[in-house]
Amino acid sequence: MRFYILICLLLSSFVYAEQSTSESDPAAKVATAQLLSTANGVNGASILSMGLKITLDGEWKTYWSSPGLAGAPPSIDWEGSENLAGVEWLWPVPQRMMVYDVETYGYKHEVIYPLQVSVIDPSKPLTLQAKTTMLVCREVCIRAQVNLVLNLPATANSIDKASSAQLQPYVASVPVDISATSASVQQVGWDSASSQLLIEVAGLTTPVLDGFVEGVDFTLFSQPQISLQDGVTRLIIRVEDMAGTPARLDPQQKLKVTLTNALGGITFTDTIKPTVIEQTLPSWIYMLLLAVAGGFILNLMPCVLPVLSIKLLGVVESVSESSAQRRVNFLLSAAGIFVAFWLLALLFIGLKYFGIGFGWGVQFQSSAFLLIMIPVLLLFALNLLDKFDVQLPQSLMDKLSGSNKGHFYQGIFAVLLATPCSAPFLGTAVAFALAGSSWQIIVIFSGLALGLSLPYLLIAVWPNSVKVMPKPGLWMVRFRQFLAALLCATLVWLIWLLQAHLSMLLWVTFSVIICAMVILLIVKPGPKSLVATFAIYLLLANTIIWSPESVTLLQRSDTQSESEIHWQAFEPEKIAGYIAEGKTVFIDITADWCITCVVNERAVLQRSDIIARLNGDNVVAMKGDWTKPDSQIEAYLKRHGRYAIPFNQVFGPALPQGKLLPELLTKDAVTTGLVQAGQ
Repeated sequence: MRFYILICLLLSSFVYAEQSTSESDPAAKVATAQLLSTANGVNGASILSMGLKITLDGEWKTYWSSPGLAGAPPSIDWEGSENLAGVEWLWPVPQRMMVYDVETYGYKHEVIYPLQVSVIDPSKPLTLQAKTTMLVCREVCIRAQVNLVLNLPATANSIDKASSAQLQPYVASVPVDISATSASVQQVGWDSASSQLLIEVAGLTTPVLDGFVEGVDFTLFSQPQISLQDGVTRLIIRVEDMAGTPARLDPQQKLKVTLTNALGGITFTDTIKPTVIEQTLPSWIYMLLLAVAGGFILNLMPCVLPVLSIKLLGVVESVSESSAQRRVNFLLSAAGIFVAFWLLALLFIGLKYFGIGFGWGVQFQSSAFLLIMIPVLLLFALNLLDKFDVQLPQSLMDKLSGSNKGHFYQGIFAVLLATPCSAPFLGTAVAFALAGSSWQIIVIFSGLALGLSLPYLLIAVWPNSVKVMPKPGLWMVRFRQFLAALLCATLVWLIWLLQAHLSMLLWVTFSVIICAMVILLIVKPGPKSLVATFAIYLLLANTIIWSPESVTLLQRSDTQSESEIHWQAFEPEKIAGYIAEGKTVFIDITADWCITCVVNERAVLQRSDIIARLNGDNVVAMKGDWTKPDSQIEAYLKRHGRYAIPFNQVFGPALPQGKLLPELLTKDAVTTGLVQAGQ
């Protein structure tokens, strides 16, 4: 998938515009360029400090010397210049930026590229003819040409203070060669087995914020995992090709490395050497145990508990069943759980192979999935209320008799409802699996299946254990009604999730029609009512999926919901800048369909003392909404080894690399994280 996106971006870069004063010029509307000079004259200097200033509109971007997997740096043709000996480009520290699922390096809003201009004769004036070519991108790319002219007389008494002030911070952020510092490179190692680069540097006086690697075309060097031990800064960088698969590097490949910090950065060039990187991830056995624990806890989550309760209720009602039949029924439900998790594992393996973004519970971003689950839940609820009991044709009943397929499908249904929940240990196990190999995905997902099916397996081993439950009676009617209420609450939640995909008018219309359908099926149950209502539902669902309003909303940017916390939009490229200003950054990635996220918000983030901390003058709170697909959020989660939400992280002067918070937040976890980051 990444390969096809790159092809599209490459083709879009051929949109070409010659800079002019014409109103129809597309480049002039999104980017402007200007030559700056700190001196108003040559004044006998052999080297002059200048800069190329590019101002970008909105979210348009331009590029660093090494743009990443796509893009191109600006260039200048100096033909026609007079008294010019040469020009040296200097490159300020870049940001990581995402265009769809493609990572690039460059700048937003404004950048000044410092230029060291050498003159032939310092006693003569200088005339610069700068035919500047620059690539600016958003969803599409525009290659623009700007013809700039700058004339400096031989002598002038003053300097350009305004240009000097603009240029100074960009000059300061240009990385310096490591030879000019007290730092030294310990190793640049390549682990071919894991396709990871290991960089170790000693003697750094400022914490490293990021690392950029140049020297290999069409290769992505991911954001590094950075640690500090015994005065040595250690960076581990995953290396991928355009398709998102592990890359290969030549044994004697030379690489240019740039390490950034709050003040600028350092740069050096070195040859890679074979090495073996010690596994920093916990063992897969430990992760398997976490997966089993996380899967078991899912049974207690509001997503899955109704399904398990319905299963136990069915056992009590079937008093005539033998222990052997009861054992088979629960084993079939457990088999459904295992098959569903294995299908999910195969799906994730396929998506990973093709470089497509994915994560735990992302099917709830799809309006089609929600529209399928709504009638399924409705049928379950009506069945519990004894309002839905359709008799199948006798021939089909004979084929299904004794097959107990319904028990198998109950297991699959439990897995479908489990995915929007992120129980303790679940996110860690899933992240380990999806960051690993195919066999690790299969093993970890099998562990999740074992945990979720554990209650079913225990009853299958001891089928007579259900005898401790009360005997059938009136309590069962009340319990069925209670379970129906739980399923109806889940149904209301799914309908509420649809509002992210629909206009308010369409959503209200849909909700009213669903309520009318439920009332009709309760008041007048039967096959005819069922067929009529679901025919109307299919027509309505088809209208929603293909509604222009729905499509428009899916393409529209999310707006921040009302909250007492002063949330900013999720813009990870700004984090390093805030840290440099001495501020603490709190990241919250959430979604309407994530039940655990809602629990975190209501139990922790809405506390008055936490709100006061997050609204502090020295704290920046960023919220990312993953209710609908977002490639930037997917890529950010992947860079930090996560594939599920909730996701919370804190950065600060004392934690420039960030600290991940637990999936189930507590007041102490948030408070401690903010204090540690700001120290």
